[in-house]
Amino acid sequence: MDVGAGGLGLSADERAAARAFVARCEVRLSTFHRIAVGMLSGAGLLVVLPVVARDSVTGILRSLLIGDVAPSDVALVVAMVALLGVPAAALWLLFADLTRFYFHANHLGTGGREVFTPRFTLTSLQLPSDELGPAAAQRLADIRVDPWIVELLVPTNDASRRRVDRQLEVYGGLGGSADDVARAAGLFELAASRSRPLLEEVAKIEHGMARHALRLRGLVLRYVKALLALLTTAVAVYAGDAIVAGLERGQGLTVSGSIWMAAVVLVWAPLVVLAVTSPVRWIENQMRADGARSTAVADDPELTFIERVSLRIAAVGWVAAIVAMALTVTDDAATSGRVAAGVVVLAASVVAVSAAAFMGRFRSLAIISWS
Repeated sequence: MDVGAGGLGLSADERAAARAFVARCEVRLSTFHRIAVGMLSGAGLLVVLPVVARDSVTGILRSLLIGDVAPSDVALVVAMVALLGVPAAALWLLFADLTRFYFHANHLGTGGREVFTPRFTLTSLQLPSDELGPAAAQRLADIRVDPWIVELLVPTNDASRRRVDRQLEVYGGLGGSADDVARAAGLFELAASRSRPLLEEVAKIEHGMARHALRLRGLVLRYVKALLALLTTAVAVYAGDAIVAGLERGQGLTVSGSIWMAAVVLVWAPLVVLAVTSPVRWIENQMRADGARSTAVADDPELTFIERVSLRIAAVGWVAAIVAMALTVTDDAATSGRVAAGVVVLAASVVAVSAAAFMGRFRSLAIISWS
């Protein structure tokens, strides 16, 4: 039986089991990161759709802002900004989650100091401190400070040394700048690379696995919600573009066009709420199908954050569209047929929003969203 640096004895079988577990975790972490990279690439593709639709957006806003700008036009501009705000907010939160997945705080509390540095989620590795005997461990320590090895991390030219010194000084002069060995030690700390006993390495990777699994769970949900919000909004944008497509350049929206534009937003608001809340509802339905009598997914603040943000933005756009519809249908140029159509769309939208916000499990979500 051998004794590790922490004073804990491990048999050969126990040490082999710990090594095998660490290797298995490394494979699982690699799978997690492949999933995240796939979503990062997919999130980049999500940005392409607004670029393709930019002519539609600019055409709609131009028709609202040229000529005499009526109060109904101002309300429609607010509604269109809210319409674009839901997918924009979903994408923003998605990229924020991706950033937090790949980076987090590295706490360095040595020497009585409290230093936090950002580090990549996959740390650099060093051989566990209890894997070698005393003679081999000392030989490894001597090789680590060999100038030919150190220069791989700290180039020997003065410009590179000054760059490293500036970087380390930001975090309280990690490692110091007395020589290249000290600089390399500081860079090892920035990379969160430490030689731990094997059991500490096992405990560290267990916690890291849990962190990755929890972050990736929310990340996949936000990706799906962002995609659904973007697709729903794209349909509304294309519908608005069809309304202004027949206008001559320099011509503003007609009364009929304003009614239809307000109707597009009034229909979009409940649909986008249903779209961004659908993934959580699908998960709940699956859990109930597997035998769960009750679930708490809708009450999880991490899994429903996009819903709360989207509800607020969609509510602003919906109210602005109601104001625009009311101002337009009371205009002297509005015919009785257009007034009737506007009232029907308005009534249907009220019913749809009420159903989307307060049906079943969304009752608590709708209340929490405004708290």
